[in-house]
Amino acid sequence: MLQERTASLKSVVRSLEYAVISQRRVAYGVLSALWTRSSPIAVGLVAALALASIALILVGPRYTSRAMIQFKFVREEPANTSKIATTAAVDAMAVLNDAAPMIRSHAIAGAVVTRLGLDKDPAFARGSRLWRVFSEIRSLLGYQVSGPSSRDLAEEQLIRRIKVTADPRSYLVSISVTASDPEWAAKLANAVALEYLRGQLLQQVSDSYAAAERELSDLSSVYGVRHPAYQSVHTRLEVLRHQLTELRDEPFDESVASRVTGQSFVAAQKVLVPSGPNILLVLGLTAAGTLGIGAWLALQPWPNGLARIGWLSKLRLSLPVFAGWFNVSPQPDGFVASEPAVGAKEHDDRSGARHQESID
Repeated sequence: MLQERTASLKSVVRSLEYAVISQRRVAYGVLSALWTRSSPIAVGLVAALALASIALILVGPRYTSRAMIQFKFVREEPANTSKIATTAAVDAMAVLNDAAPMIRSHAIAGAVVTRLGLDKDPAFARGSRLWRVFSEIRSLLGYQVSGPSSRDLAEEQLIRRIKVTADPRSYLVSISVTASDPEWAAKLANAVALEYLRGQLLQQVSDSYAAAERELSDLSSVYGVRHPAYQSVHTRLEVLRHQLTELRDEPFDESVASRVTGQSFVAAQKVLVPSGPNILLVLGLTAAGTLGIGAWLALQPWPNGLARIGWLSKLRLSLPVFAGWFNVSPQPDGFVASEPAVGAKEHDDRSGARHQESID
């Protein structure tokens, strides 16, 4: 009984040793194959990094500027009292969440495009190159192509560059715009924020105008048009009408934005530190991807078949650096055969000898 258990343990130990030896052989084979093809992998890595560097140079740096709008949900009563009351019984988070889609709406983008003339700027009023190619192909095939106008393209380009974030704890909405020029990025961010505030002030003045009209109608029916109260409300109504005309037709700047009730504006400044692209991240991902693809190609069993193709044989002769890719033969285990290193060969011989002795 004891002898049988001993024999069973020995067989298990021999199986484990054989598995370890097989794994080592596979590992040495993989490393040897990679080392044999290290030159093509290095050439591919250098070429990929060079292309990535050229792309980064062509893209250039990107700059992001941020304008902010501070919401205030409390207001002070007139000077004869010292009470502070809420402007409305509303959820602050709901107000902030509603502000974000309004800022990135086509109405705001269209107003900014008109104000800055972005529909005449080639950086904005131009569709993607891929879409232009597809449009040309469709027109050549006889399909009717109705492309978007320059204004529509500029609006979509601007909306893609706008990023709006809301912080419910500080009641702060940040409007970030990215551009290739830091001054232009700040100008775009301020224009978007001011157009949103223009809309808010228009809404507030329109509400005051509608309330003054209702009050004027009530006073005319009670006191008549010659009563001082009627005259006072009528004067206020004319002032509100003049303000509405100014808001719709005249330029909107920071001084006018300060009249918006419950919201304060912090203008964006020119930021000279690039916000992207991340050069180290791009080059690192390029290097990792190139090394992974190169290692996968180096371990494939098909280069021996490619060597039989005539034009690849000529290419191999004309480019000696790639000759190692074709002078190999596949193994049954799927790895490419190559001459193992001296240390690996001696280690396999010693391991095989010890395994044979254990079997004997």
